[in-house]
Amino acid sequence: MNTVLELSAPAHATTGDTPRGDRAARILPAARLSALDSTLFDGIGGLIDTVLDRCFVADEEIEAAQLRHCERDRGPLWNSFRLLKPTHDRAWPELVYRAHCRELLDRVAAGIDTRPATDAEKISVLSTASQSAPLNSGAETLYLRIGTRLFPDIFDGIGDVLDVQAYEKIHGSRADDYEAQLTRKLSQPWRRIGATAEEIDQVLSAPHE
Repeated sequence: MNTVLELSAPAHATTGDTPRGDRAARILPAARLSALDSTLFDGIGGLIDTVLDRCFVADEEIEAAQLRHCERDRGPLWNSFRLLKPTHDRAWPELVYRAHCRELLDRVAAGIDTRPATDAEKISVLSTASQSAPLNSGAETLYLRIGTRLFPDIFDGIGDVLDVQAYEKIHGSRADDYEAQLTRKLSQPWRRIGATAEEIDQVLSAPHE
């Protein structure tokens, strides 16, 4: 059965919530998106489920970032290990965790705020949500947008089923709103460049509002 996955909005599969301006855009079969999500989060790269595995990957990504940004000795990138702590309850595949590390390390190199959510954090939340409730068209568009941004090789084949650009045209503004919300709500106050272990512990142990 063809359907558009929903998160919280009313059902759209039977009410015409597919783009009308471009008939090449078709409804994405729920099974196809679920299979794509399963491939990304349960297969490719293998799940990282031990502290030692995560430490090894983080060290590798720091070394790669130092080479990428021509950092020598013990600079900001070398000192960024604490920032690479996973923040999602669900075990991340290596591929997703590496993307998370790379984005944060590139922010460090550019002097950009590391507290807002990374693409890996956002797509992980969307993935978890899709397991318990259907995503609406805006959330689905955001999932595809972030997935294409992070893993173009994996998401490339989705064009055979869905005109992603047409969905962006129709549902892009809603996806923009969702992305802004996720970026804000998944922000990590402790994840500051240069923060000491003591400062991080203080933020993490402080009561949440």
